[in-house]
Amino acid sequence: MTESNAHISQIGILIAEASRLMRRDFNRRARDLGLSSAQWAVLSYLAREEGLSQVALADSLDLQPISLARHIDRLEARGCVVRRPDPNDRRVHRLFLTDEAHPLLQELRTLGQQTRNHALNGLSTEQQEALYEALTRIRHNLSQCGGESQETPQ
Repeated sequence: MTESNAHISQIGILIAEASRLMRRDFNRRARDLGLSSAQWAVLSYLAREEGLSQVALADSLDLQPISLARHIDRLEARGCVVRRPDPNDRRVHRLFLTDEAHPLLQELRTLGQQTRNHALNGLSTEQQEALYEALTRIRHNLSQCGGESQETPQ
């Protein structure tokens, strides 16, 4: 195995480690807010797609429904999220942000930007763009079901 191949064989480990360290850095920054990165992910996703069911949100965040329910319980107790019954299916609850969530989301976005700035320190704009494109491609490749096209995402 050449040195180049040895580095390539470590890509998955490096991505996982970088992700873990970014979560740790964010959690350290957000500690005083009393929110974890998982709770931030819930709020952030709901800010983009309010009204999702708990099942759909759990699937989107790749969480077990019971784990998501605990996050929602904490966010609901904090006054950031409300569950509303689905008008067409009484077994389903839809999730919505409250007015109290928006200032918190803005603060969390600022903390997230600080973590990104710290993580990307020393990378040129071109390197950051190349990293974004590479990670987008990796995500696309891995999200494809068997037999689907491997075309470049638009």
